[in-house]
Amino acid sequence: MNSAITPYGNVLVGRQPILSPTLKTIGYEVLYRNCELEEAIFTNEAVATATVLLNTYLDIGLEHVVGSHLAFLNIPEQFLLERHCEALPKNRVVLEILENIEPTPQVIEALTSLAQQRYTIALDDFTYHDRFRPFLEVADIVKIDVLGKSVEQLRKEIAPLRDYRARLLAEKVETQQAYEMCKQLGFFYFQGYFFFRPDIVRGREIPANRIALLELMGKIQDPSIPFTKLVEHIRNDLSLSYKVLRYVNSAYVGIPNRVESIEHAACMVGIDRIRTWSTLIIMASGKTQATEILVIALVRAKMCERLGQRLGSHSPEKYFTLGLLSVLDALYELPIEEILEKLSLAKEVAEALTTGTGKMGLVLSCVKAYEEGKWMELKQLQLEPSIIRDVYLEAIDWANHFSPMIA
Repeated sequence: MNSAITPYGNVLVGRQPILSPTLKTIGYEVLYRNCELEEAIFTNEAVATATVLLNTYLDIGLEHVVGSHLAFLNIPEQFLLERHCEALPKNRVVLEILENIEPTPQVIEALTSLAQQRYTIALDDFTYHDRFRPFLEVADIVKIDVLGKSVEQLRKEIAPLRDYRARLLAEKVETQQAYEMCKQLGFFYFQGYFFFRPDIVRGREIPANRIALLELMGKIQDPSIPFTKLVEHIRNDLSLSYKVLRYVNSAYVGIPNRVESIEHAACMVGIDRIRTWSTLIIMASGKTQATEILVIALVRAKMCERLGQRLGSHSPEKYFTLGLLSVLDALYELPIEEILEKLSLAKEVAEALTTGTGKMGLVLSCVKAYEEGKWMELKQLQLEPSIIRDVYLEAIDWANHFSPMIA
């Protein structure tokens, strides 16, 4: 983990994905809070943003929070007027102008200067009014809160924006229906967890090819499986064995001599890593949902594993499996209970996934809370907030290395 994270103090940092119409992740809005305060924001908004931006960019590096994607950053008026934005890399950030900023001549001058320097400017939580036209002249993106709004309401809300070049971003998109509605209305970007909340139907038929993959995953995840049997299952699936070998031989793994067999690969990198990679490859096979689901699975897996270690677990690999498989209901659009009927998992892992009970269930619930910025719930872990934050950032770093497998 980058030692530069240490000066980051008691600021918690998270992210929320922003997707394209094809469900490709184009960036993340950076979320933050000062965990020394009970409120979800700092007492001084400009100081809050300055702290987060400078720490994220200078101390940690944006890549540790958003990887290679764009960082959407909230910019308050004071930070804008004092021209601090110009210290940020224009090709890595989207500057979100908060809804409480008025279009004064000084503000418009600052935004015009940033636009001329080719910074990307977004208007956050925007509601049209004639006095806001100067904003629309310089904006690249307009963010509209769509939560609970009908087609008629949104159509009326976005009508005045059609004459401007800015693309529309729908935020707080929480259901598949809302996503489809916004897409039909011409929104170009989408923010919210709609992609993670499919229509889960009990008893839905799983396609035959995915049943086979799920059964293979169950065999690989069986905690009692002998080494030779695990290798055999992977070797017998040509696509799976090819992808595992391709990744084992990648520059990231760093094995000096080329690995030609699954047996050799398992001996070189360990059975747990082979099991993890195989499971991830199976999860990515045949999916039609956003790749971000698998990114979340990876971050959850590593975060659960590291928190399990922090809490004294002697079986951190079970925590890893817990996080990795916690997205199966979203991938298969079935209740997790039905999916687990086809998997052979350790009892405590299955119970944590289905009932959220025990220490493992607590860890998973806190990881999900961090994911959604519900940071007050982290107190249940009785760990320093900075420890949880560093584990989160470490998990993102780790997950970024697996992008070739899930692209």
